Amino acid sequence: MIKHQGGCHCRQIRYSTEYDPMLVMQCNCISCRKISGSMTVSACFAEDEIEMTGKCKEYTYSGGSGMPFHRGFCENCGQYVYGKPTAFEGFIVMTLGSFDDPNQFEPKMEIHTINKLKWLKDDGCVKDSFEEGATVERMEAMMENLEQRG
Repeated sequence: MIKHQGGCHCRQIRYSTEYDPMLVMQCNCISCRKISGSMTVSACFAEDEIEMTGKCKEYTYSGGSGMPFHRGFCENCGQYVYGKPTAFEGFIVMTLGSFDDPNQFEPKMEIHTINKLKWLKDDGCVKDSFEEGATVERMEAMMENLEQRG
């Protein structure tokens, strides 16, 4: 049963999942800011939990971990739809703004706060903040939620 759906602005890319995200987080790194114009909020899933139609063009660069990070963009409208961090092999992060109903999720974690824009505030939904990438903490949160999936 489809629980969540989303896609790009022109609807050439569509995706769906039967699962809730393992982690919803806000990234304030410089790369996210350059690509999105501000910060990025993403929902993390195992790659096999996302069914996607349409073709994305991938842009690869060195992520905060020093390992390759692959970002998927719609070839037609240019919307950033997903990220695949090599540091978290087998996982995919879907941009919150690409969900048909992005209000159903709130970020519980924020990373790279050392680069956070000074005027950007949250409403108290963020429980954990990290100046750097918090790779271990993110992996722990994702693995805990993955185990609960049964």
